[in-house]
Amino acid sequence: MTSTPRRDQRRTETRERLLTAALELFATQGYAATTYDHIAERADVGRQTAFNHFRRKEDFVTAWVQRRHEALDRLDEAHASATESLAGALRALAKLNEREYALAKELHDSGVLHAAFGLGATTPLAFVTAATRGREQGEIRPELDPTDVADLLFDTYITTLGRWLAADASYLLADALLARLSLLAAGFRA
Repeated sequence: MTSTPRRDQRRTETRERLLTAALELFATQGYAATTYDHIAERADVGRQTAFNHFRRKEDFVTAWVQRRHEALDRLDEAHASATESLAGALRALAKLNEREYALAKELHDSGVLHAAFGLGATTPLAFVTAATRGREQGEIRPELDPTDVADLLFDTYITTLGRWLAADASYLLADALLARLSLLAAGFRA
C-alpha cells in the first residue's frame, strides 16, 4: 500500500503537533514530569499515536535538535567566507537558544540535551559545508579534514551552550561563541 500525499501531509502535521506539544510541556512543567499522556492530550491525539511518531521521549529532543540544524542549513551563506558562514550559524544558534531559553535550560539541567547528542544528533551540515567550502577556497589548511573542523566547532558550541545555560544566561551567548570561533579560526585558517 502506497502512501498518498494527503496521508503524508496529515502524518507530518500530527508529528509537528506532537513535537510542539512536547516541547511546550518540557519547558513549562519539566522534562521528567511530562508523560506521553500529557503530550498526547496537548496534541489532541491518542497515546498510541504519540508512540507511533516518537518511540522514546528522548526522540522529541533529538527532533528538536534536528529542526535547529535544518534551520541552519537554510541560511544563505554561500557568498561568505568559511569563518563568516560559521559565525552566521553560531549567531543563529544563539538566537534560537535565547528565544527558547526555558526549554533549552530545562533540557540541559535534566541531562537529556546531552543525551540527545549521544543519541544521534550530529554536527550540523551547515558547519561541514562551510568548512568544506573554506578548504576548497584555500581559507582552511588543506591538510585539515573539514569534517574535523566542523566537529571541533560543534563540540565547542555544545560546551559553550552548557556553560551559558549553567550560568543562567548571565552573558551573551553569541559573544562567547564568536570569541571561541575566533580562537579556533586562528588555528585552522590558511
